[in-house]
Amino acid sequence: MQTDSGQVLNSSVLTVRSFPIPLIACWFGSVFLSFFFAILLFFYISTEQYALPTAQTFQPFAALPEESSETRDNVEFTDGRAKIIENYFKSKNSILADYSQHFLSVAEKYSLDYRLLPSIAMQESNGGKKVIKDSYNPFGFGIYGNKVTKFTSWEEAIERVGRALREDYLNQGLKTPRQIMAKYTPPSVEKGGAWAKGVSYFMEELQ
Repeated sequence: MQTDSGQVLNSSVLTVRSFPIPLIACWFGSVFLSFFFAILLFFYISTEQYALPTAQTFQPFAALPEESSETRDNVEFTDGRAKIIENYFKSKNSILADYSQHFLSVAEKYSLDYRLLPSIAMQESNGGKKVIKDSYNPFGFGIYGNKVTKFTSWEEAIERVGRALREDYLNQGLKTPRQIMAKYTPPSVEKGGAWAKGVSYFMEELQ
């Protein structure tokens, strides 16, 4: 009986021990796979993701407006000297304020001090206020006794006298108001140079 009982007992133990082995193996397998995938998922989440760069085309200064020759050609430049002449004549209530740009253009054309013609006009006619009727001659130019030089407009007077100052005075070495006076208005020399002093005074005011 003991032998039989022992055999029966051993057989039961073997049966009990051998029965769960497949289940245990499955369990260990599932645990191993779960652990393995958990590790993969951890590394995937913790690893920084980089996007591959895509080719892009950049156009420097694309936002800037297109350059236009029309825009450049239409730019107007204002010379401050013309404004000085205009403001000065306006302060004297002179009609010549409207011709400030022409004064400057003639001065540039004949390489004159831009203040010279306006100053002579101030000295001779108080800026065009005292002129011989219909003469348009604010410079007292070419007026001796009964001889009166007349022009058809203020513009012509500015042009003609500007050219005369260049050709007949500055080109002859007569450059300062005192030197110009000796030929422009000789009687003023005998009066102590009042003409030259007046022109110099107005030129200083036009600084």
